Amino acid sequence: AFATVDPAGTTPTPLPHGALPAATAAGAAALDAGVHAWDIAVATGQPSPLDDDLAAQLLSVARAIVEPLRQYGAYAPTLKPDENDSAAAELLRYLGRDPHWTSAS
Repeated sequence: AFATVDPAGTTPTPLPHGALPAATAAGAAALDAGVHAWDIAVATGQPSPLDDDLAAQLLSVARAIVEPLRQYGAYAPTLKPDENDSAAAELLRYLGRDPHWTSAS
């Protein structure tokens, strides 16, 4: 979907933000996919697909786009961080998800 987008330009998005810098728009799509992959994996008893390198990149995107989306119910309020959080746990807490959640909980 982003093959014809100028990396130095902006691209329209379906987000309330409207057009975003191309890298942020691509990151928003990756953030959405990564978080939903985590939701599905954990709900089905699979290991988390979010590693710390990917989560660190997605966290920077999340910080750029999430706050305006919370008012639309797209993300729950941020959960209190833990000083021992991995990058993946930090991302999940920022998005209102408990990184210790399992399908059994």
